[in-house]
Amino acid sequence: MKIWQGLIAGILVGVVIFLIPAVWAAELSPYHARYDVTRGNSHYGEAVRTLSYADGRYELYTETEITWLFLSDRRRYWSEFQFNNQLIDSLRFRYKRSGTGASKEFNGHFSWAEKQLINLANERAMNVDINQYRVDAAASLEQLRYDLQQGKESFRYLVIDEKGQPDELVYQRHGLEELVLPYGTVSAIKVSRVRENSKRETDYWFAPELGFVLDKMQQRENATEVATLLLVEVD
Repeated sequence: MKIWQGLIAGILVGVVIFLIPAVWAAELSPYHARYDVTRGNSHYGEAVRTLSYADGRYELYTETEITWLFLSDRRRYWSEFQFNNQLIDSLRFRYKRSGTGASKEFNGHFSWAEKQLINLANERAMNVDINQYRVDAAASLEQLRYDLQQGKESFRYLVIDEKGQPDELVYQRHGLEELVLPYGTVSAIKVSRVRENSKRETDYWFAPELGFVLDKMQQRENATEVATLLLVEVD
């Protein structure tokens, strides 16, 4: 069950120096992407990521729905944020999990006027410094997407996780790899999550030719594949 839960959390919140051609000017462009979730040759489920922009604010929606034997799991994440001076500042986010086992939910608001993270379920302030932890975990993947376009090689983000608690995410950039996906064949940058004293490994791939949208994610436990996210379509 812990492996199962770690897989879904990774998907939600879910690279050697190289030069990015000038045609790929850094930006945070909207998109809608759909994915298959697999393990080996077995189909686990589906996932979506949608980033939209209106009135000076971005809205991110992610969802995974997976069934495996007698287990089912559906996780959704809503994130609203601003993007100023090349940095994401979260405004509001909501996480909801349903399926086998206990349902979970968190709904938070970043009150920048009061410098507080408010738990909207009880209107109480969380014990966290949002001057440091400025972005929710789901939106941090969009910050990573942007920073890759800037040519950065290593990444460290202080985030608020799906429980409303502070967390740290560290990544390392590798090189370009050719991927054969349900979408087609693309060249993508590989990025690895850096964890200390953990048997869990998570890798991500982002294709410059597709606006650095997430193309693939794979999670392993004890060097064994737990699940893989594969791009099916993007627009």
